[in-house]
Amino acid sequence: MTDVNDTTAFPCGLDPPYYTNMIGIVVDWIIFLIGFPAVCLAIYALFSLVKAGRVAPVYVINLLISDLLQITITLVFILSRFFDTTCLPFMKARCLSRVFVRLGLCTSLGFMLLISLERYMVVACPLRYRLRRSVKNYTLVSLSLWALALVYVTFDYIFLIDMRYSLMVFSAVTLLPAPFLVLLFLVTRRALSKSMPLRGAERGRWILGALGLVLGSYTLLFLPYSIRNLYYSLKAHAPSVSDPVRDLSSVITSALLYLSPLTDCFLYIFMRRDLRDTVDAFPFCKRLLSVGDGNRSSRQTDQGDTQTGPRLAG
Repeated sequence: MTDVNDTTAFPCGLDPPYYTNMIGIVVDWIIFLIGFPAVCLAIYALFSLVKAGRVAPVYVINLLISDLLQITITLVFILSRFFDTTCLPFMKARCLSRVFVRLGLCTSLGFMLLISLERYMVVACPLRYRLRRSVKNYTLVSLSLWALALVYVTFDYIFLIDMRYSLMVFSAVTLLPAPFLVLLFLVTRRALSKSMPLRGAERGRWILGALGLVLGSYTLLFLPYSIRNLYYSLKAHAPSVSDPVRDLSSVITSALLYLSPLTDCFLYIFMRRDLRDTVDAFPFCKRLLSVGDGNRSSRQTDQGDTQTGPRLAG
């Protein structure tokens, strides 16, 4: 995957340092080889929870779909490295792919914010949450967010030709969720501390764990990228002039950002009721456990027969 903001202009200008750096190459392969199957399995498992009547994971499913979009686009950058970087078809493909990467990043941030808001509603307004939750409502909100993100990236692609202003606007957009994520985490923790005896400590830990994962992922993976890009968009510099600090910061922050799909998969852990949800989601796990239980019961039966036999003989 390549940095969506460091090219001089659309269509493709200079490829960013991340594209040719060894760190970027390794991270792209990790994202595709590990992230793709992990996200697919998490989506499959969460769909099984929705079919079972639980609507809470709908936002998480959309978050994972946006991750899947970013991971799939990574294949374009992986393949283009095997060819001449000045080949026009691959240059155009990389330019268009950056638009989809930006779409995936914007929707990821939006669904992270919605997940935090939904977890807060579970604690602070449980009655209103139960009355208004439905797959239809969640789907409408999700489609609206996808449409809004699509409008933004289309506007950015058509009108923000100067990459300095495009970078500045995108950095501002990615920084917007920061105060809301922190506030939702704090007010949810406060609400849980007041209602913990009523709702149970175990459930509270799962809710706070989901919020902590979202906030931690944003702080460690998204925030450095946003701050770095905002700084260099406000600082006057010539992109064609080599700057080791600028290039290294671009590689590191981009690598952190593109690893975010791997952390999003862990949200599935906080969406399940218990281990049985995971087993029910994957039939092969169910069969393996049933076979193990059958073997264990047969061994216990054989041991019982062995111990009973001598008593009957005596």
